[in-house]
Amino acid sequence: MDNKSVGAVTGRPPETPASEKKKKKEPGNGFAVKVLYPFFYWLLWVVLRFYHWPTFRGRENLPEGACMLCANHAGFADPIWIFLAMQTRYPPWTMAKKKLFDKPIFGAFLSAFRAFPVNRKAVDMAAVKKSLTVLKRGEKLLIFPEGTRIKKGKVSQPKSGALLLANRAEVPIVPVYITTNRKPFQPIKVIFGEPYVPAYSCRRPENDELDKLTAELMEKIYGMGKKK
Repeated sequence: MDNKSVGAVTGRPPETPASEKKKKKEPGNGFAVKVLYPFFYWLLWVVLRFYHWPTFRGRENLPEGACMLCANHAGFADPIWIFLAMQTRYPPWTMAKKKLFDKPIFGAFLSAFRAFPVNRKAVDMAAVKKSLTVLKRGEKLLIFPEGTRIKKGKVSQPKSGALLLANRAEVPIVPVYITTNRKPFQPIKVIFGEPYVPAYSCRRPENDELDKLTAELMEKIYGMGKKK
């Protein structure tokens, strides 16, 4: 019995086949990122360059297509500085802590500009699936392995999720350093390191190996900040 026959028997309108249902537009691929992002990009560039005096290095290291951008985290504006340093038409997708999305209006704003939430206290399968989706589409993903802002002199405990995702999606990692000890009206630098693929021992590395590789990644990131 087809949908029309079911409708005639039950009195209900026939269901629309799934293939014919209009797909909901994905946040991050709409008007905000296609039209408003360039405007906000230049506005922030004009304003923030007077707040800090930026130096951007290593942009030529950004590969074409998918990659995992892994950066240290020292300030709330870190993603913005990285976007400005990338100088790309569209921002990368960014994994952000779930708490930022608690306020509906602010959460919708973040989503419109390619941020999506992650629950740092549990295995967040929705965030994992989203990350793998954008990477396998050939897009870039920004993650802060430390998970929270780390002040200069403090010791961080970075999460190994970024390495796991890069391994599953088979994409290179680009380490990114951003100045840690920053004050208003002082220089700030953003440095993109050379992309690399960690030396995984197998297709599905164990947690201990991921933790070790994550520690090596953070050493690479902070090491770039020590170079003149």
